[in-house]
Amino acid sequence: MTAAADERDRDYKTVNRQAWTRLASHGGEQIQFDRAEEWLDPDGWIHWPEVKNVLCLAAGGGQQSPLFASLNCRVVSADICPEQLEHDRQAAHRHGYEIECVEADMLDLSALYGRDFDLVYQAISACYVPDVRRLYAEVTRVLRPGGCYRVQHWSPTHIQLGDNVSWTGRGYELVRPSATGVPYVWRRAGENGEADTECWHYIHSMTDLVGGLCDAGFQILRFTESEQHDEHAEPGSVAHVCSYVRPLFSLYARRV
Repeated sequence: MTAAADERDRDYKTVNRQAWTRLASHGGEQIQFDRAEEWLDPDGWIHWPEVKNVLCLAAGGGQQSPLFASLNCRVVSADICPEQLEHDRQAAHRHGYEIECVEADMLDLSALYGRDFDLVYQAISACYVPDVRRLYAEVTRVLRPGGCYRVQHWSPTHIQLGDNVSWTGRGYELVRPSATGVPYVWRRAGENGEADTECWHYIHSMTDLVGGLCDAGFQILRFTESEQHDEHAEPGSVAHVCSYVRPLFSLYARRV
């Protein structure tokens, strides 16, 4: 196969699955089961008595799924990367919990149609796929009427800042165009002779991220932006950047 043909065959699934396979070798963060509800729902949005069947979407890595299992939920973890799912399986097993792991792309949840989950819980991951409206349509197909969807997104404006964010003396420059549909490449430097890890990220418009959720048949119940910011911090630091552009926002919506 020529290099040109190989490049044509690369898509978000191939590139990002390979990336997360490599990143899976670094393991996930430690979780605290005694604070499961607080960790999963820091804003107090989830009505826990209604939540029995949970889909943790694109959330492999040994964190969310075992925590939901510890709260007596029946949990399915769906992720495009089998190595990340293995982290979930092992973390749950170590603590005596059972979860179901399904290898699936978030833009094709056909393996889960008809499951009627009470809650779909999705950490930051929509930036890895080119079509967030299709993602919302797939979530609708696996969520029962009246069920809820908690999703966190990376702010498109924050992504537009680029990788090397620098203070100009007045502010921070946007260096990437908004929502072109063309992925940009994020790279993490390799360690101990490893090759760099490459991911494809997509910038979605707020029209698609928020308006698309309404168009998919959801009623937005709650919204919040990340709170980590400090305008008096060192210019160029994460806290200072966040005082100008909040990096994350979360939505909680009910299927109607």
